Amino acid sequence: MRYRAEIDGLRAVAVIPVILFHAGFIQFSGGFVGVDVFFVISGYLITSIILAELEQDKFSIINFYERRARRILPVLFFVMFCCIPFAWLWLMPLDLKDFFQSIVAVSTFSSNILFWLESDYFDTAAELKPLLHTWSLAVEEQYYIFFPLFLMMLWGKGKRVILGALVLIFLASLSLAQWAAYNAPSANFYLLPTRGWELLIGVFAAFSLQQEKYKLLPEKLNNLLSILGLLLVLFSIFIFDSTTPFPSLYALIPTLGTVLIILFAKNGTLVQQLLSRQFFVGIGLISYSAYLWHQPIFALVKYRSFTEPSHWLMLSLCIAIVALSYLSWRFVEVPLRNKQTYSRRFIFTSGGVLTVAFAMTGLLVDANQLYKSNDADSNLMVKSYQPDNRQLGANSWSQLRTLSGNKDYGVDKNSYDRTQWFDTKDDRKRLLIVGNSHSKDIFNVLTSSVITQRQFQIARFGTQIGNIDETFYRSPNYLLADVVMFASQYKPADLIELETIVTRSIADNKKLILVKNIYEFEEFGQRTYADFLFHLLLKERGGNNVSSLDITKINQKHFEQFSDREFKQFTLQANMTLIRLGDKYPTVRVLDRMDYVCNKRKQLCYAINDDYQKYFYDYGHHTVAGATFFGERVDEVKWLESI
Repeated sequence: MRYRAEIDGLRAVAVIPVILFHAGFIQFSGGFVGVDVFFVISGYLITSIILAELEQDKFSIINFYERRARRILPVLFFVMFCCIPFAWLWLMPLDLKDFFQSIVAVSTFSSNILFWLESDYFDTAAELKPLLHTWSLAVEEQYYIFFPLFLMMLWGKGKRVILGALVLIFLASLSLAQWAAYNAPSANFYLLPTRGWELLIGVFAAFSLQQEKYKLLPEKLNNLLSILGLLLVLFSIFIFDSTTPFPSLYALIPTLGTVLIILFAKNGTLVQQLLSRQFFVGIGLISYSAYLWHQPIFALVKYRSFTEPSHWLMLSLCIAIVALSYLSWRFVEVPLRNKQTYSRRFIFTSGGVLTVAFAMTGLLVDANQLYKSNDADSNLMVKSYQPDNRQLGANSWSQLRTLSGNKDYGVDKNSYDRTQWFDTKDDRKRLLIVGNSHSKDIFNVLTSSVITQRQFQIARFGTQIGNIDETFYRSPNYLLADVVMFASQYKPADLIELETIVTRSIADNKKLILVKNIYEFEEFGQRTYADFLFHLLLKERGGNNVSSLDITKINQKHFEQFSDREFKQFTLQANMTLIRLGDKYPTVRVLDRMDYVCNKRKQLCYAINDDYQKYFYDYGHHTVAGATFFGERVDEVKWLESI
């Protein structure tokens, strides 16, 4: 097919916002749509090549996969290889375990499935995964497996049949994406069934450009439509943000904009002239390398930082990424595409060997728990200080996992749904704690409270508040409970359902407690605010006398932050909703966790103790040590006195 410089320029329009979005430049709040632009471009280019070869009866599936291997594997494997030593040196054990699991998934082009199971793309924890961005490569590779075979099987039946089938698949995929955007957002973001329609838009562009009518349109119309396309893409980049349901019908804006550019940015149009300029074409040529390099560099820098990296640092990294991308394009990508220098046998053999080698390395590290042997932050191992917040978070579930007998017990997994936890022969009141991971914190705190244990039997029902349904109302622990406590970091979906839940529970003769959203202390990558302050104290001492640090300063700083900074706007709104419900319904009591976390008289918010045990493993979740201490604080401040 004829080379189109403007398509390389369009790649630049896709990759630059992605990089700047991940660098934290809020002006590019919708920069993630660059991936959607890439999907459309890929669908168009791959289909154009396949159609041309099918029409000439020259298409070979082996040739197709060879081209894909030459394009994708060399620099991908090079970046993975470069990441391993830095990950080994810098990542905490559980994060290192996740990294090597991702090495296996990337090698088998299933990383989108792994990251779907692990996290939300927009979570802070997710952005610190060095290979998170490979989810989009996995989507494309899964598409490449099926699409050529689909065309080959239906080619003899004619283009009308092929297009009819593709339209049905497109509508099904788009409909599924629209539904999943609100009902299964993580799966929607990562998986091929809800992303396939974006690639198919590019497929339709390839079929359309085979029609003579697209070659005969007047220049003014081509100009108008291609400019409209560019404006749609730019609108998405600057207006969308992490709250935009995506992909959904909203994703039609950047994808249709991309198609308009592909179809109508013909020679002589303003958009074609703009995108064909040397700057855009140059960035477009190295866009694949740039995409691969940017995420591990950003993730590892943020991971090691005890402060939020400055914009100047991130901008410097962006420049470094461009330079590094040029080098990997020049000395890795381009040479390996040369069939005269590197034969098909070499590409397939070396690709296969490296795929197996990376996968086996990841499996061996995981299976033998070698990730536990790395000594990241060993210089901070003083007294009982634990720098690995992932481990502290995992430990905080230990009591519930032991009680349930379920090693996978988590936010929405509750072994007590059909199991009666309360003892009907016990005269104490029955308190059921309901909610997400914050209800786990309250459970751990109250089971550490001597006074509460005298008053109540305690059980927990794990769920997002907005997901409560008849399963909850029919559960034996709800039916037996005298008091039901809802504890969560309430989200919009929770608040929409909350009053209905309150009125239903009141009708069931339950006394209710609503626990406010907790104040969110600052985080720095995987580090808590306490980590940051602890690190500063260590630097002040120059590594000397670290066993006698004045941790009161750390707790004072937490109080200052709590006192001086406003709550996040939504947290404030959520807490006001709870207060309104407490005023409206006499049997509803509203409690604030900050009453036991902080001591206003002493001007302290307790975040660490004299043994350097932290009380939070992130912005507000309690560690085991924190829950034990806060259990004593609950008694001290008489948190449940009037219940």
